Amino acid sequence: MNAPPTDVQAIVFDLGNVLIEVDLMRCARFWAQAAGTTSENILKRFRIDHHYEAFEKGLLAAERYFQILRRQLDLDLDEAAMTAGWNTILGDELPGIRDVITALVEHYPLYVLTNTNPVHEKIWAARHRDLLVPFDAVFVSSTIRHRKPEAAVFEYVATQCGFPAGQILLLDDTAANVTGARACGWRALRVTRTSDILNGIRAMGASPRCT
Repeated sequence: MNAPPTDVQAIVFDLGNVLIEVDLMRCARFWAQAAGTTSENILKRFRIDHHYEAFEKGLLAAERYFQILRRQLDLDLDEAAMTAGWNTILGDELPGIRDVITALVEHYPLYVLTNTNPVHEKIWAARHRDLLVPFDAVFVSSTIRHRKPEAAVFEYVATQCGFPAGQILLLDDTAANVTGARACGWRALRVTRTSDILNGIRAMGASPRCT
């Protein structure tokens, strides 16, 4: 394949729906069945609010967050059921993503930057250990104490990677994160399917140093 433009020196992958599949619907179905309600009711009440964001920043413990969720979603479930349902969000690696990683890793340092929480991290870090081997580092919002698209996240990662912002390319499925990265001087590509990655990189401007 052709490489990104020569000014791109490092590539940062999002985790969910870029490297691995994630789906809140599975969680809603699990909780609905366990609680005797409908997944539609759960999805209607679920929201990404300041509690959710605090959980992903490592500022709110899982036990407390699940207490809040029980009230928000009107669920009468114990901790084990809440955790089990929450973890069904995480799926398998996306088909073809290893080919993308292989095409890039010989030419660029690769990193992961993910908005996630400690409960999920325990699962994906173990389940997808082999997939993550080629990456130089995995940056986690609950460790950084900031989450995308906050500027502090992109500034932190750029410093840790040792590259100027303009030399880093973010691959992310969320428009707000792409916008946030660009506002901080990063290159960024929105990914809605695996083929977007190599196609998008080629469209940005090919370089002959990677074939």
